[in-house]
Amino acid sequence: MPCNLPPLDAHAHIAGDVTQAQLDALGGAVVFAMTRSVNEARYALRPAGAVAANVVWAIGVHPGVPVSLAQHSPEAFAGELDRFALAGEVGLAGRSSETQTNVFRSVLESAADHPVLVSVHSAGARTEVLDEIARHSLPGVVLHWFNGTQAEFDRAIELGCWFSVNAAMSDATLRMVPPDRLLTETDFPAARRKTLAARPGDVREIESRLVALGRTDVRTQVWRNLASLVEEAGVMTKLPSAVQQVIHSATQG
Repeated sequence: MPCNLPPLDAHAHIAGDVTQAQLDALGGAVVFAMTRSVNEARYALRPAGAVAANVVWAIGVHPGVPVSLAQHSPEAFAGELDRFALAGEVGLAGRSSETQTNVFRSVLESAADHPVLVSVHSAGARTEVLDEIARHSLPGVVLHWFNGTQAEFDRAIELGCWFSVNAAMSDATLRMVPPDRLLTETDFPAARRKTLAARPGDVREIESRLVALGRTDVRTQVWRNLASLVEEAGVMTKLPSAVQQVIHSATQG
């Protein structure tokens, strides 16, 4: 795809103990790296950790990891938010439990008091996730891998949500995502056989799928979308300077 902008992976998983060589292997791709707990997020940002100007670490409480839910402290989570531009992965999964709901609700309450993007898991609990989002005024919510109905997409759009999409999603679902609310993702390493992503940041397959569906200038569009999202959420200054520069470049073309 002829574009000077780097690939954008708005939702992937990178272990906190990643080596410098592994981060360097990402090339120029910009990756939003999810974590499963506050401790994992802290570990990723430790002074001795590997550093990459193109990786945006998130602080998360994964709804599918029972130990993360059980150990979650709303006070600890809120106390770390100023260090992060992104909260993720958070949300609800399957038949959400009271613990899941309480944790997700506390995360959204904290996010409402800080400039932060929020990457949300909703598999099996789309209605419940949208209900929780509706209870809070959040400008930076990104629904990751959202397999909703048209009515659910319409509701999410009305709530101001954005969508990160990957190649495991159906054409019918991808067509429901508004072009100006769309970001690309891999969710690496989940479902990598379906997404065909060789590593975080490898969004070639989803970009090709979107082009096949009639979307044009996909790479430029998603970066301009991210620029709008970042401005709306007020997180520009919390992003690595290299990512800020790419956003600036995308909006000048």
